[in-house]
Amino acid sequence: MAEVPTHEQRRKRATRADVAQLAGVSTAVVSYVFNNGPRRVAPATSEKVRRAAKLLDYRPNTTARALRTGFSKMMAVIVPDSSNPFSAGIYNELQSAASRHGYSLMFMNVKGDPDLEEDAISKLIERNVDAIFLSTSRTYDQISMAPLDQSRFIFMDQPRRVMNAKSVSTDFYSSAMTATEHLIGHKFHSVDMLYGGPEEDRTDDRVRGWYAAHQNNNLPAGRIIRSYFTREGGYRATLRLLDSDHQPEAIFAGSDMEAMGALRALHERGLRIPEDVAIVSFDGTVDSLYTWPQLTTMQQDTQKIAACAMNAALDPDQVPDVQLIKADLVIRHSCGC
Repeated sequence: MAEVPTHEQRRKRATRADVAQLAGVSTAVVSYVFNNGPRRVAPATSEKVRRAAKLLDYRPNTTARALRTGFSKMMAVIVPDSSNPFSAGIYNELQSAASRHGYSLMFMNVKGDPDLEEDAISKLIERNVDAIFLSTSRTYDQISMAPLDQSRFIFMDQPRRVMNAKSVSTDFYSSAMTATEHLIGHKFHSVDMLYGGPEEDRTDDRVRGWYAAHQNNNLPAGRIIRSYFTREGGYRATLRLLDSDHQPEAIFAGSDMEAMGALRALHERGLRIPEDVAIVSFDGTVDSLYTWPQLTTMQQDTQKIAACAMNAALDPDQVPDVQLIKADLVIRHSCGC
């Protein structure tokens, strides 16, 4: 390698040619190293280039690269709720997958607001990101009408096909049916449901699976109480059930967070779980291991979901428009087994 640059030489922004000169390689080799191809660079040479870039504080010009190649090597995730541990698990897996493929991943928190979501999408399109992953706050009808041809969109938690986009989701229908039938197998006459969406929305696959389990067992369906996919929502919804004329026997919570809120409400009322009220939740986050009692839950496969989503972003022609991932019933203490 050439001499280490002086402080004065470092002050102006280093170029690819500067890195090549310091590393003793061609500018093409520098490009191959930072673009992960198209030609392979020997590990020793790659390390030499990266050391030179670090000494020079070199930053590849992503805008110029995007104009030249049509790819920015940047992807984005629109985050509806950064406090949700399940979402955090998915995003960590996505970040790892992006890094393995030489991409950077940008996060934008829209706090479940459809208007903020649309604004975030506009800004990301302007930045020419190569793909946008999002768990949308909008309804299926709204996203079906949206123009989705200006970037590569991958919808998370969306089990239905969306035109000009890819969808990756847990199989909510079969998972909710499995969870509910597990509770019905304990001889409960009906299972009430804590659900994040509107109580009158019977099109969601979680709701459909819950309802189908009752039909399959010739039982009247329990009640749906809106709980907003939050701890507070689960707490308030469970209090509504407890204050009603008909005390709940069993609860299927649409997320671990709602189940944690339900546990608090039940404990405050002096009820035993599962002896007085049984619970099965949905997500299988690490938090479900640290509740009392530990939650029986439908565990989503975050690693597989992230891998399928990344494949949809990198090679959309080789993956189906909708990929449904199986969830597994993890039996612990809250269901009464």
